[in-house]
Amino acid sequence: MQKKLITKSDIVFTVVIAAAILLVWFFTLPHAEGKTVVIRQNGEIVATLPLAEDAIYEVDGTYRNVFEIRGGSVHIAETDCPNRQCEKTGSISRAGEAIVCAPNGVTATIAGGEADVDGITG
Repeated sequence: MQKKLITKSDIVFTVVIAAAILLVWFFTLPHAEGKTVVIRQNGEIVATLPLAEDAIYEVDGTYRNVFEIRGGSVHIAETDCPNRQCEKTGSISRAGEAIVCAPNGVTATIAGGEADVDGITG
């Protein structure tokens, strides 16, 4: 009699692991529904854009910042400011996160949804 290579317990174990991975993946995705990116220049709101819709938005001033919204997050895709720190910030998607281009006086912050806790004191 030949031994089975795959048993019922192997299949059940694989299905349970796959389901756990899918659940973790789903709950760690940035959910863009209801969230917006608020872009300000010199303290004044110049745009409020939904994170749920892919878009490109350009801010002109002393320098130029091109914001790209894709897949529920936003980043600066292109800039001509001197040190390009704003580009190095990368993508943001959680409430309270921000991108700042100080030379151009531009900020982009995520609004809506629930802010993540940075820490608890006390």
